[in-house]
Amino acid sequence: MASDLQTQPPLSQNYLLAYPAPHVLLVTINRPRGMNSIPYAAHWEADAIFQWFDDEPTLRVAVITGAGEKAFCAGQDLIEQGEIRRKPQPRQMMQHPFSGFAGISRRVGKKPIVAAVNGFALGGGFEIVLGW
Repeated sequence: MASDLQTQPPLSQNYLLAYPAPHVLLVTINRPRGMNSIPYAAHWEADAIFQWFDDEPTLRVAVITGAGEKAFCAGQDLIEQGEIRRKPQPRQMMQHPFSGFAGISRRVGKKPIVAAVNGFALGGGFEIVLGW
């Protein structure tokens, strides 16, 4: 399955990518200690992953889920936001991509993404569930 890919996926520190069946991409938000909350950089990682997914001809559907047993996604990483308030960052570091929360909520991609909700879906995590 991964060996069938025509292009390589972007690297990510916050998501695990797997290929559980032919033509299927499994994207796991891998921050279980933070209830899979998403820091700003991870939104851009997800945007890159889903753009790659749309362009990869061997993939037909993506499934997004959360690591661990407690939360699918608790939304924006509020701890990071608190740190940003104490120590301002460049404005570009505090924005979501055009495709929205986790690269999904305002996505205009051509292939379907299914949410496998395995726990709490709060704030932006619920935006992922709603899709578009």
